[in-house]
Amino acid sequence: MQKLLFVFCLAVFAMACNNEKKEAETKETTEAKPTVAFSMPIAYSSSWEMGNPAYAAMIVKGSWKDWQDNKMGDMKSWVADTILAFLSDNVMVKGADSLAARWNRGRAAYTNVIDTVHAAISLVSTDKKENWVTVWAKEINTTADGKKDTTEVMETWRINKDGKADFLLQYDRHARKK
Repeated sequence: MQKLLFVFCLAVFAMACNNEKKEAETKETTEAKPTVAFSMPIAYSSSWEMGNPAYAAMIVKGSWKDWQDNKMGDMKSWVADTILAFLSDNVMVKGADSLAARWNRGRAAYTNVIDTVHAAISLVSTDKKENWVTVWAKEINTTADGKKDTTEVMETWRINKDGKADFLLQYDRHARKK
């Protein structure tokens, strides 16, 4: 009987200790995050949280894997008809058909493409209530005459309410010549 009472007391004590830990964890996650003062005004938003990782996977497949594999026929499934894209060569493209045509022409110039995605991050601007995906990657392109060109690329994609990309900002930097 004493052993049973001892086990019961031990179980109650363990549950009480475990419960306090859960309460502390819950309290930490529900507390308001402190606001940070920036030394300059933030024009778009300074309120961000992690977003839906499925959006990042969609952009990596569509913008990177399909480009590398030269299979861009699936673009309409993830790009909004009304997309506005500011590309790294200072060209603005409006519409999914125009973007697809431009990317198909660009990809035709290469016999081989090797893309390495360094990071793909899905974010939510909590004050604007918009989903965004940022991608940092390296691209190595080979032309028909065998010349290779390496470029570091950063893309920022906005995802609309239908789960499609409707805005793109793209920047690149070619590898420095030694």
